Amino acid sequence: MKKSLLQRLGHFTVALGTALTFVYILLPMLTSSCSVLQRMSFFLDESGIDPSRYYYTDVEQVKESEEYLRTVLDNE
Repeated sequence: MKKSLLQRLGHFTVALGTALTFVYILLPMLTSSCSVLQRMSFFLDESGIDPSRYYYTDVEQVKESEEYLRTVLDNE
């Protein structure tokens, strides 16, 4: 049984609205209500780290950590 275009668009609109509400309203409310998440969010903002990136190789802290690990491992 095929649904009409209007029904499919309605379902899509509801699903999109639900997803956007979750991402832009509920998750920020959760972040602001939990002190641990607030601190993490503040640290990410202050450090300029984009948590949506999969690889963090362009973040300065990664370079510093890599240099530190190399010096520690070379001294062993």
